[in-house]
Amino acid sequence: MNTVQQVLPAAVNVMVTAAALLIATTTALAEQTPWKIQEQDDGISIYSRSVEGSSYNAIKATMLIDSSMDRLSNLIGDGNACPEWRAMCKFSEVIEDTSEHERYVYTVLDLPWPASDRDMVLHTKTQIDTDTNTATVYLSSDSTRHPAADFVRAEASGRMIIQAVSDRQVEFTYIMHTELGGSLPASSVNTGLIDGAMVDLKRLRKLAEG
Repeated sequence: MNTVQQVLPAAVNVMVTAAALLIATTTALAEQTPWKIQEQDDGISIYSRSVEGSSYNAIKATMLIDSSMDRLSNLIGDGNACPEWRAMCKFSEVIEDTSEHERYVYTVLDLPWPASDRDMVLHTKTQIDTDTNTATVYLSSDSTRHPAADFVRAEASGRMIIQAVSDRQVEFTYIMHTELGGSLPASSVNTGLIDGAMVDLKRLRKLAEG
């Protein structure tokens, strides 16, 4: 067993719920339209596509990070540390661990004034493929796991993929779609998704490679 294979299962334990802080995608719906490249900068590619029945686009981001799997997953954290690299993450905590690779995470998002802050509850579940040194984290909303608070409840689902290219490099991909609730203008939200993803991924890569 090589170093990457040894690191992967342990790394996923701390990485898994961070996927919940990336605000996620509706996979089945999003498959209906092709991805369109929106922005490329410094090795990061951001794509978007429409989602049937939704005013908000799905988003996809990819990048290579010169870091080991364990370092990246530790920086991402266990679901409690998203403010370190997620600009809109106001608060997050793991509220229930159901198994080694499955848990529930409650998150509060700090939206710019005059929009109200949002909260969400995400169920995260990880599948590991040791043949390809890949961990895929699937996410889906489960609002029953946390009572309503003084926020607008958002609903989201999606997946995040971390693939070890070598002992010192990983490919990081996430796809997300979120229904933010309320009456936010879709055009502003869709533009903000692109800008926000670019900022967050640059920040994450800087931390991982620092």
